[in-house]
Amino acid sequence: MSQSTIDPAREEQGARPLAGRRVLVTGGSRGLGAATARRLARMGAEVIVTYRQHEEEAVAVVADCAALTPGARAEHLDLLDEASVRELFAGLTDRGEELDVLIANAAATAFKPLLELKLHQIDKTFAISIRHFLLMAQLAFPLLRPRQGRIIAVSGADTVGYIPGHGLLAAAKAGMETLIRYLACELGPQGVTAVGVLPGYIDTDSIRLMAGPFHPKLVAAEEQTHPLRTAASPEDASEAVTLLCLPEARWLNGQIVQNDGGGIFAYMGRFGQAWAMVPDEQALPDTSEAPMLRHTDG
Repeated sequence: MSQSTIDPAREEQGARPLAGRRVLVTGGSRGLGAATARRLARMGAEVIVTYRQHEEEAVAVVADCAALTPGARAEHLDLLDEASVRELFAGLTDRGEELDVLIANAAATAFKPLLELKLHQIDKTFAISIRHFLLMAQLAFPLLRPRQGRIIAVSGADTVGYIPGHGLLAAAKAGMETLIRYLACELGPQGVTAVGVLPGYIDTDSIRLMAGPFHPKLVAAEEQTHPLRTAASPEDASEAVTLLCLPEARWLNGQIVQNDGGGIFAYMGRFGQAWAMVPDEQALPDTSEAPMLRHTDG
């Protein structure tokens, strides 16, 4: 089982480094968003969790957060709907609620080969990760600026490596990463910073659902070949996201931080490790005596 590296007892006795700060987490009802919200609350932040469909789960996350730091609440947000985005930020503005951090975690797509995608699926994917992500940045900026705040966008490993069926989401997330770099340059002089975070494999409910009967094999592969010998839980992945909320992360402005425990870089070697674990009767053929191929120019 995956284990957090942060000692809860130390957190309880020690520090609440985000006390007095307000953080908005989109897609906070489940998975990485929910784990991030809970950890932020443990660190003293007042958390606003947004949800689109899973209201009961969002309410449960908020209850956990409020027990740790008062003021947590859930807000409905449909990132497919421009009016919904504007309504959320208009409410914050009307109430005079400034933000210290906006975490853009929500995403949705159709996991299909590129040639099978429909135009409405392309439009919806880009609406969330590009169109309305940028709209959120525009609307959040006046709320972030007085507090020297930060925009954090959650990307994915599909922008740096091939994952079957992820081409559309990878394109949208790669665009989001570019927007982060540009926002870092454009907003930095005004005190607002922007950072991307790129997790590796996270063992979430959605992964279990998509993987179906292959899920145990995915977890076993992570536990046997990942440099940290574990399959990252949402709680594990939330550690780096919350660290990026600290004021001390200011000099990561414009960076896309790989939060994968070295797993992405190690992938080719991990295939080698997997082969080494194959039982003898299934081992690959011995090629030590095979003739060598020589590369020639022309």
